[in-house]
Formats: sequence, C-alpha cells, structure tokens
Amino acid sequence: MIEAGALEVALRAGRPGFAAVDVYDEEPILGARHPLLSLDNALCTPHLGYVEKDCYELYFTQAFDGVIAFAEGKPINVVNPEVL
Repeated sequence: MIEAGALEVALRAGRPGFAAVDVYDEEPILGARHPLLSLDNALCTPHLGYVEKDCYELYFTQAFDGVIAFAEGKPINVVNPEVL
C-alpha cells in the first residue's frame, strides 16, 4: 500500500523504472481515466492478476465435483453436516 499518486510520480521520475499493477486506489477504473494507464512504464491489468488457467480448472473441477456429489445424494466438503 502506498500513498495515492505516489507510484505515478515515481514512475514519471524513473524510479522505479517499471511497475505492474492490478489494484488501484479507486475501483473500478471507468473510462480509462487512471493516470497509470497513460504511462509506458506501467503494465496495468483490471484486477485480474491472479487469473491463471490451471487454477481455474482446479476451482471449476472442485465445484462441479461438489454439484455432482450433491445430485447423487452424497454431498462432499460440507461445512455444517449436522443440517443434512
């Protein structure tokens, strides 16, 4: 966490020479109006830096396994089994 605007000022001064960000002081960024978006030495993504194919395949596999198990009457990963 840094002071709002500090990264822009630092990048314009060349220290650091480059930054990659996916979190901003105000979100969502609408109309491409964030100052970092205009800098050549800033790589800006829309708060998606964590997105990676293998993780999503794992998440969805686990989710679908849970739905199938529930549909078969054998729920898995139940946090409060006493309600069953």
